[in-house]
Amino acid sequence: MNIAIVDDEKVDLEIAETFLHFYIKKFWANYEPLIHIETFYSAKDFIQIFSAGLYQLVILGDSMRELADFIRAHSDYDVKIIFLKLNDNYDNGGGN
Repeated sequence: MNIAIVDDEKVDLEIAETFLHFYIKKFWANYEPLIHIETFYSAKDFIQIFSAGLYQLVILGDSMRELADFIRAHSDYDVKIIFLKLNDNYDNGGGN
C-alpha cells in the first residue's frame, strides 16, 4: 500500500507521519513491510509525481481541499482521501 501525506505546515506533516508510523506498528505490524509512506511539503511537489493508481491513500492537510479535486479529476476514484486538521491556528469562519 502506498500512502502520501501532503501538508504545507512542516510540523503538522511530521506529526502526521510519526502518528501513522506508530499506528501501523501498533495495529498492523505484520503489514508494515508492505506499507510505504511518502511525505510532501507542498501540493506542487505532490502533483509533479502523482499518477492514477500510484497511491491507495492520500492524507491531506485541511487547507488542501483543491488538491483533493485534482486527485479525483486525475484518478480512477480508487484512491481514498482523508483530510487532517492538527491545529486550530486559524479561524475557518465558525463561531465559538
